[in-house]
Amino acid sequence: MIPLMYERVRDLIVDAGLTGNAKVQLRYWRDTGTKTDSFVVFRPAGGSPVRNGLSSEYMVRVDIIGVVDREAEAEEMANSIVSYVQENPMPNDCIGHIENVGGFPQPMLSTERRIVYSIQFACLYGE
Repeated sequence: MIPLMYERVRDLIVDAGLTGNAKVQLRYWRDTGTKTDSFVVFRPAGGSPVRNGLSSEYMVRVDIIGVVDREAEAEEMANSIVSYVQENPMPNDCIGHIENVGGFPQPMLSTERRIVYSIQFACLYGE
């Protein structure tokens, strides 16, 4: 089975060592209830029509959810991920081309006082 694009982006970011001690999750955030846990969630975010023999654009959202009241660590992780993608726009054959869409995101604060950065990437892939 061929991994979905958000799984491929997860593999790229995790293999690059950019998630640190954060709990890596797919599709949606599941809080552990532990205030010292941070999370990185990889999920699909739409894209262009997928056709055989043509390249398609896949949108992937990466949510960085920080430790309660420790905002700088989450911001550093988000910035590291964006910088890594900027420096490696054609990382491998599984992703093709990846770029940040929308720049560095506006931070949000969860009801648990966790800072959240939601970064979007566009991946162009075709065989």
